[in-house]
Amino acid sequence: MKSAAAARLLMTFVLLSITIVSFVLDWRSNHLLSPEWHPHAKFHDALLLFTMAGVSLTGVWLLWRKSKEPEVAFVVTTLLSLSYCVPPFYITSVVPGTSLWAGKIGGELHLFGHMFYPNLATAALAIILTLVAFWMSRRHTA
Repeated sequence: MKSAAAARLLMTFVLLSITIVSFVLDWRSNHLLSPEWHPHAKFHDALLLFTMAGVSLTGVWLLWRKSKEPEVAFVVTTLLSLSYCVPPFYITSVVPGTSLWAGKIGGELHLFGHMFYPNLATAALAIILTLVAFWMSRRHTA
């Protein structure tokens, strides 16, 4: 039983964290509040943030409600988390003119001689934690 509760807590942490971090990082002068952004781009970013908040809260509800099939909540919340965290790894290949870097051009971060994108590091961490929570939930039901 401890494993199931720990898995629910970890998945809840992931869902709420990716939502809160997204709001904190996007509601700034280099995103939603940027005068350089087209108003419709701001609309879509805000739409994504509020949709993610609703989806995350729905996922948290699924995890903690009484259910005869708690494993369904883990499958759904795993898919929800991955659907938000995986696209940053391929979206620049699919949508021309997009960039992983939100700062000034030329101000990109470097780590060990390579470009470092904090959003990819954050997404990778969320993916790992999501998969760990899912694995923990499977161990409990197996």
